[in-house]
Amino acid sequence: MQVIRKDELIKGMVDHPYESNIDLIAKVNFFYFSEDRKMAMAYYESPAGWFDVEVNGFDEIDYVLEGEVELIVDREAVTVREGDCFLIQDGDKLRWRMTKFSKMIFFIYPLTEEMERLIESFYISSNQ
Repeated sequence: MQVIRKDELIKGMVDHPYESNIDLIAKVNFFYFSEDRKMAMAYYESPAGWFDVEVNGFDEIDYVLEGEVELIVDREAVTVREGDCFLIQDGDKLRWRMTKFSKMIFFIYPLTEEMERLIESFYISSNQ
């Protein structure tokens, strides 16, 4: 068994920039990788803002700890709030819009090589 305390989640946070919106800099801490490296779990904080994403090769499950996120697909919006959970699947294209400061926990499965390289780049750039 392992307990990860809140201060550990916050202490390990690094910048999570977005190509689709260079003005948005969220924070993320990938704090768990399964032994077989097929699943990752992360803690995420973001100010109000937006980014576009196209999920490629994996699914993602998000749980909203605090805040509010509007998920927009083809001009249709769904708002998720504190306590809500949502699934984004391989091939989904959407816009995330944090309407206010938000905190989430999320899981990625399977963890692709491309996603591992992206995660690694967050930590490399934060250590420079």
